[in-house]
Amino acid sequence: MSVLERLVARLIKLENGEKVEIFLIDDGHIGTGRIWSTEQSPFLLMNTVAQEISAFSGMWDGKEARPGNGPSFAQWWQMHHDDYSQFGGYAPRAYYGEYLLYVLSAIERTLPPFVTLHKVSARVESLDEINASQLLHLSNDQELEVDRTVLATGHPINRLQALEKTIYDFASTTPDVTFIQGDSVADMDLSSIEPNQKVGIIGMGLTFYDLMVELTIGRGGRFIKKDDGSMIYCPSGREPRIYAGSRSGMPVPVRGRNQKPFNYEYHPVIFTQERALNIRQHGDVYFDRDVLPLLEAEITLVYAETKLRREKGELVAQLLRENVIKYHVDSVEGVNTLAFILGLSYPIAINIYHLADPFKGCMFPSIGAFNETLYSVLAADYAEAMHGNIGSPIKAALDVIRNTRSVIRSFVDFGGLNPNSHQFEFINKFNPVSGFLSAGPPAFRSLQLQALMRANIVTVVGPSIKLEPSSTNNCIYISSPNVHNSAVALNVVIDARIPTTDINRDCSNLTQSLINNGIFIPFVNKNDDIEFETGGVNVTPSPFHPIRANGTIADRLYVLGIPTEHTRWFMQSGSSRPHKWIDFMIDADAIAADILQGSDESGEYDANSDKNQYCAIARAL
Repeated sequence: MSVLERLVARLIKLENGEKVEIFLIDDGHIGTGRIWSTEQSPFLLMNTVAQEISAFSGMWDGKEARPGNGPSFAQWWQMHHDDYSQFGGYAPRAYYGEYLLYVLSAIERTLPPFVTLHKVSARVESLDEINASQLLHLSNDQELEVDRTVLATGHPINRLQALEKTIYDFASTTPDVTFIQGDSVADMDLSSIEPNQKVGIIGMGLTFYDLMVELTIGRGGRFIKKDDGSMIYCPSGREPRIYAGSRSGMPVPVRGRNQKPFNYEYHPVIFTQERALNIRQHGDVYFDRDVLPLLEAEITLVYAETKLRREKGELVAQLLRENVIKYHVDSVEGVNTLAFILGLSYPIAINIYHLADPFKGCMFPSIGAFNETLYSVLAADYAEAMHGNIGSPIKAALDVIRNTRSVIRSFVDFGGLNPNSHQFEFINKFNPVSGFLSAGPPAFRSLQLQALMRANIVTVVGPSIKLEPSSTNNCIYISSPNVHNSAVALNVVIDARIPTTDINRDCSNLTQSLINNGIFIPFVNKNDDIEFETGGVNVTPSPFHPIRANGTIADRLYVLGIPTEHTRWFMQSGSSRPHKWIDFMIDADAIAADILQGSDESGEYDANSDKNQYCAIARAL
């Protein structure tokens, strides 16, 4: 949708362009994709506040929406629904689907006369390169020959392996045992889960919260807020018993109450693009040695200045940042020294790995004892979130991870790290912690979870969970080695972890055809005799053409988003900000510009470029 919006915004600037036909291909949800389907449950919410999001590539002038000029998601929401204030700014995902359809309608309404947009309800099953064009084979048995193809295929469904394969095989042959594979909750079939049935959930990220609400208020239960701000849960009687667990045993912390305006921008002074480029130029970069200390110093700075602002006032907080710049401070120790001089009397030690694994090394005598401890941790996290993402030192500090994603990309993308560091320090270690600490749900989800724990509908089994099929008892046992007597017999197991990007395991017929045709290969990070095969599509820098198995560039194809994860980092984002293009919109526009072959930055079309351009924006799930 972003490529389409930018493509049409550029085409509108042409007075007498050559004929262009655009094919927007999706198998059932044209304009929204399956993730933003308007048919999904209203209880499934986004985890980014609506005012930070726009699918238009320009600020709205209040007139009729058009490519490059339209309302932000928050503005649209307030115009089309009367419940904006009820959600604290976090919209139902179905609303965002409606918004995307509004964007698509604005695009269609303003198409230049020489442009035709075809909406094709089908899946692209395979793609063949034929000289300078591509032949797309569709699931409706049609074939489509095009000149350019944008592949924006989104989250994969992967071939199962290891523990997931073991559980799937066991459930497939065992009566009364069900395994539900990792996916969007909107696409999970939860209808077979019976009241009071024991359901295990692997992973406690955003999908865990989605499952929690679908299996409770999605089944007729109600949350009631008490005078003291807490919630109680009134069950419908149709709820299962939920037993959850993860590596850390901690549900992803909630986001701080939003205090930031829609045009908020954070400007780092330690963890900067300049430092990233300078370090990367020297080569052999290790994440733990060269990158993480700078990021933690920036996090410490925001924590310290937030504390100083609360205790000493705004001018003292500003002075800390000015002194960090003045004295070229680039370490946690340096920030602590300057903060101490200004009145903070204790050292600040923020270790993101400790924050993400709060129960490491702890043993608990029972599940009840663990849940009492966890409940206290959740209550403290909620109280901190209520101070806001500017007022809470820790919530403000952890927002630095979100706000400096582009700096992290400068270090990491296209093999910027040593291969071993890329695999073990970054992808295996930092990546999950980054999401855990910076991408939580809205704060009221914590109150709901606490209420469900008190009602004995949700129980967290503990850290480092283990799953063991039992053919004797026709069940799967879930347990934690850190919690004594924690084994629980389950009838249903749901994988709530996000499927990783690995094109070799992707079940998509299109992806496998691209691999078989030598168009897709995984990006391999190489350094001397060390190699790390990432699983993401090997692409060029912007505009992201796939690099074929024979080393040549497929310069009429483009790959955007999640299929390139690990080649680049954090490709899940799919929108921009209302007031400023972020990386995603910049990428989408670069593809749109390249499609038009010879258009300059003003969007003018080169009359010598290919006649009768045909572009397929293909999304195959």
